[in-house]
Amino acid sequence: MLCDDDLNEIKNLKPFFKKNILPDLVTWEEIEKILNFRPSVNSDRFHILSNKEYNWPAGGWLTDNNSYPADIINSEIGKYVCYIQDCSRINKKINDVCQQLENTLNIPADAHIFFSLKEKETDLKGFGKHNDTQHNLIVCVDGSFIMKVYGDDYIIEERMNNGDAVFVPKEVDHEVIPLTKRLSVSFPMAPHHTFFQTREWIKL
Repeated sequence: MLCDDDLNEIKNLKPFFKKNILPDLVTWEEIEKILNFRPSVNSDRFHILSNKEYNWPAGGWLTDNNSYPADIINSEIGKYVCYIQDCSRINKKINDVCQQLENTLNIPADAHIFFSLKEKETDLKGFGKHNDTQHNLIVCVDGSFIMKVYGDDYIIEERMNNGDAVFVPKEVDHEVIPLTKRLSVSFPMAPHHTFFQTREWIKL
């Protein structure tokens, strides 16, 4: 969970970096379960960042013909960065962080899980320098990458490890430079969205 000081900094809508504030948000084992539960890998939710178009036969028991089959996922996840959106309820810890962010800024939050299985990045290419239409709290879970945030009179450049976080306000340029196999969670907070999910946690 985020502490009050972290939430107050987010409320200021200024970029910042903090070490080890949200460790162990999700595990590789949880990601593996998601990838093997076919409804979770609908092509609107699960994204392979390649220029390819993917097609597959579908039918039988499938209730969602737009979900990726395991053979395509297995063949591509070692080559490309992938991410899964609509993950704010993947576990209670991530759901609780989303609740904190929503309470702080009064705008809906989601969780996008990014991963790359490349053991060593040789081209040092991430997403390139870019900006987004939403505020974003980016948290490293496993592995390592360089995070750069650019401003008119500052630059944040930090090596990210488990639990480290960078807050990037909307329309602020930033860049991810991969270093190793890695897993991260981004919490986008979109001022232009109005729908809030319920954060009540189901218990059996």
